[in-house]
Formats: sequence, structure tokens, C-alpha cells
Amino acid sequence: MIEDETVGPKSEVKTRTRTLVDDFDWEKNDAQKIWTFGPDHIGANLLVDTTKGVQYLNEIKDSVNSAF
Repeated sequence: MIEDETVGPKSEVKTRTRTLVDDFDWEKNDAQKIWTFGPDHIGANLLVDTTKGVQYLNEIKDSVNSAF
């Protein structure tokens, strides 16, 4: 579905979350915490924040996305 652009960075967050939860048995919180798609923000690889209670994580988000 990512390669067909049904689900991807350009799709609406609510629609993407519902699709991942219903069709692929993702946890809702994980589906809402997709940081980026890769490579080049359009590929079928995902970087998902599954951490809990980590401080200052948003401060390094851009650096992690760039490295991904």
C-alpha cells in the first residue's frame, strides 16, 4: 500500500492510522508516531517512535530523520 501510495507521507494522518490499525494490526499509538518514510521521504521503509517517557527526543528528531 505504501508503494501504491495508498498509505504514505502524503496521506492524511487519520486515514493512514486507521488503515494501519485495521488492515495490518498496528497499535494505534505506533501508527500515529511515524516520524518519516524512507528513503527520500517517499519509500516503503518507516521510522517509528515507539519510546515511552524519553526526554528531549524531539530535539534530535530532525537529526535522526536525516540519518535515516
